[in-house]
This record gives sequence, structure tokens and C-alpha cells, in this order.
Amino acid sequence: MLNPTQGFKGTDEEKRKLLINVYAWSYVWGLGASLDDRSKERFDDTVRDIFKGVQIPPSNSVFDYFYDLKKDKTYKPWTSKVQPFVFDKEVPYFELLVPTQDTYKYSYCLELLLSKEKPSFFTGYTGVGKSVVINNSLARFQEEKDIVPIFINFSA
Repeated sequence: MLNPTQGFKGTDEEKRKLLINVYAWSYVWGLGASLDDRSKERFDDTVRDIFKGVQIPPSNSVFDYFYDLKKDKTYKPWTSKVQPFVFDKEVPYFELLVPTQDTYKYSYCLELLLSKEKPSFFTGYTGVGKSVVINNSLARFQEEKDIVPIFINFSA
């Protein structure tokens, strides 16, 4: 994210402000993404206490916002990025992905890590759509990049 093509540019003071915001966002997702809902509430309080100078909106959770480095240089809700659902009867039922705030933010984080060839870890309750988000993201990545995903299923 710390690349001029991604929006990380300006004077040293402007870059410092951007760096703090990018770091705060990375801190939230790097350390807090795998927490359960109860722990995320406490983590939210901790993040807001540690990063008092960062302008994360006070409503909702820190997990409900992304830092718009390219345009406004401010925190925006993930819901602003969600595209409307378009039903395609040709797509098998278990491959359908209804765009929501959660599917978008998890896809975004996964694709950001994959684009930098970094590992990622998805955890959560059964049936929340982890596999669908990952498969959908890998399928999009396969079209856009020169990669070939290999799927291995494990069962408990």
C-alpha cells in the first residue's frame, strides 16, 4: 500500500499522516481479523485508544471501515464499495456469492495479500462463506493474473 501508484505520495508530513492511517488499518486487520465477535468489541476499544489521532469514524466498529488511500485519504465504510447483486441462473447455487460488506472486505484483504504474495488465514464459524469468498477471489485472480489455483478440500 505504501506505493505512489496506490496513493502514497505528498510531502514528508503528508506521508507521515498517511503512514499512520495505513498502519492503523493494517493493525486492525493484521491482528484483529481472526478474533471472535466478543473479542472484536474489546479490540475496537483498544484500537481507538491506541490510535487516537487517526480519524476512524466513531460509529460502528473499526472493522466496518477501510482507509481510502487513493482518493479522499479518509476512512470510508466498506458498504460504499459493495456492488448490487445480479443473479445469473447459469452459476451453480454453491458458487453464488451475494456481495455484502463482509464478502467485500474479506475478498479485498485476501486479494491484497495475494497480490503481494503473502499468506493469509481465514477462520470463522461453519457456513459463513469462507470457502466461497476464497474460491471467488481466486477465480477473479486467475482471470486477472497469471496464476492457477489448486483446490484441496479438507473435512473435519
